[in-house]
Amino acid sequence: MSRKWLVLAGFALFFIVAVMFSSCSKDKGVIDTGSKDTLYVKSVSTSPDTADIINDPLWDEAEEFSIRIGEDEDYTNQLGIGIVKTKAIVDTAYIYMRFDWRDSTMSVRPGYWTNQVGKNCRVWTQNADTNCFETANVLSPRWENEDVLGLLIDIGNNGVEKANCFTTCHTGADTSDIGYFHYTTGDGNIDAWVWRAGRLDPLGLADDQCWGPKNQTRREDSYTVEAFLRNSMQPTDPSEPKWMHGTSPTYAGSFLFTSDTVTLDWTADWQPRDGVPGYVLNTDWNTGNTSRYDVKAKSSYDDQLKRWKIVMWRRLTTPYTAEDVNFKDGRKEFQATLAIMNHAFERHSGSKPFAIKFE
Repeated sequence: MSRKWLVLAGFALFFIVAVMFSSCSKDKGVIDTGSKDTLYVKSVSTSPDTADIINDPLWDEAEEFSIRIGEDEDYTNQLGIGIVKTKAIVDTAYIYMRFDWRDSTMSVRPGYWTNQVGKNCRVWTQNADTNCFETANVLSPRWENEDVLGLLIDIGNNGVEKANCFTTCHTGADTSDIGYFHYTTGDGNIDAWVWRAGRLDPLGLADDQCWGPKNQTRREDSYTVEAFLRNSMQPTDPSEPKWMHGTSPTYAGSFLFTSDTVTLDWTADWQPRDGVPGYVLNTDWNTGNTSRYDVKAKSSYDDQLKRWKIVMWRRLTTPYTAEDVNFKDGRKEFQATLAIMNHAFERHSGSKPFAIKFE
């Protein structure tokens, strides 16, 4: 081989080795996989101030994890692709998780009733308009106009499925004999923390649920007192509200609490477009078994940035081991998945499974 070709071959070999070395130095392999699919729980020496828990300085100590929702239609992408910025901290007794995502509207009025007045008629509608065709309101209640976040966590007995929206939330249950209820396919249970902007957040709570196999139709943890009540004459007449605010029909608030309600007065001076909330929030919710409501929550909505920030927290262990995940059961890692609902009862985008890992 001529000297010229030897020189060219040498340069080529040097270039290949240099590229390989450069690539290897950037490729962290398995070291980098954790940051892509793991929410690390930072241990803190003090407890956050629950009065301002959303902005507590302790969050600065935690690593931010971006949960991508809507990337895969198997996990539902009806709301498109989005990112939920997430952090988690733990003290000696509680785990706290903060979620931060963009939402162009603050939706906190699920099933809001509106008084529709027309010629010789008056009807109540829920999140819908009618032309008041001198008929009774036969619309099905539409429980929309509420933002919701759902976090599903593997309790530990659900086989290889663990917590997975693809196999749990989208099982074809909407056409099954149990209606739209979600259920597991791993013969076990998952702990579902469901934050509801209009039905529970004003009480400082999230909806703690336990989802199980198809034949287990119960979704809620055990309780004796409901925290929110549907504001209708159901089952006798679901086409009109049952309660109103005690002050006057002109009450325009988004939330109606049991301590402020009176039976709806049809003789009051109702005007067209007057309304009442679609749910009543029970201020006496904690008088009974509180397993369903042992997840606390606080939120804030930034109207300029169009973002929700919420924090949910719960004790690391509860007495209800069949319903609640035990974060001190010896595992360091818990599979989870997340879904966001925007202004809707069912339309949402979900995430692929990720890990909640204690450091």
